[in-house]
Amino acid sequence: MATELNDLLGETLLAVNTDVTSESYRQVPIDELKNKVLAIYFSAHWCPPCQQFTPKLAECYKKIQSELHDKFDIIFVSSDEDETSFDEYFRTMPWKALRYSDRERSKKLSKKFNVDGIPTLIVLLADGNLLTENGRNDIASKGAEAVRSWVQGLLWPGISCNACQMNPLVGQRYNCSTCDKYNLCFACQNNGHEHELTLMSPELSTIGEIVWKGIDTS
Repeated sequence: MATELNDLLGETLLAVNTDVTSESYRQVPIDELKNKVLAIYFSAHWCPPCQQFTPKLAECYKKIQSELHDKFDIIFVSSDEDETSFDEYFRTMPWKALRYSDRERSKKLSKKFNVDGIPTLIVLLADGNLLTENGRNDIASKGAEAVRSWVQGLLWPGISCNACQMNPLVGQRYNCSTCDKYNLCFACQNNGHEHELTLMSPELSTIGEIVWKGIDTS
C-alpha cells in the first residue's frame, strides 16, 4: 500500500502547524496514512458549494477523531487559482493536503478519479481500491455515520438505503424480507422499522446469521 500511496500522493503531505507562533506547515510522511481508509477531497476556496460543504466535513472529521484517528484520514486536493488562496482555505481544515505546487499530480488525480466538478469526495479503502465516488452525498445525508460505514469497508453495488438514499449502500446492510427490495444502512436501522430486519453477510448472497428486531418505539 505504501508504494501505491507514494505513486498517488507523493512522499509527503502538508498539515497545518497547530503551533500558533508559527505560520509554516508541518511535513507528514506518506507512511502515516498506511492502512487507513482515505477520502480525497477536491475543493477550492472560490467555490460556493465547497464553502458550504467544508465546514460540515470538518465537523464530521473532528467528531470521529478520537474514535477513528488511526483508521481514517482526508487529503485536500486544491483547485484554487493561486497559493495565497490555497493557504487561506487550507488553514480552515483539520486534515492533510497535497502541496499546492504539485499541480501536475493534482491534475493526474482529477483525471484518475474522473472529477468533473467540485466539491468531490473520493473514498479509498485501506488497500487503495475505490470504495465510493459519492462521499459528498454520504456526508451530507449521514454525517459522521458515513465515515464509520466507510471504515467498515463494506460496499453493496446496486443496493441503496431506502431511508437516506445512500447509493451504493456502504457499511452494514439490513434487509427486510417482508418489504419488497427494502434495505437500510446501519444508521437508518437504528431509527426502527415496522418489520424484522436481517443483517446481511457480505460473504454470502443469502441471509446473514445476525438478526436485529427493528421495533419502532417512538
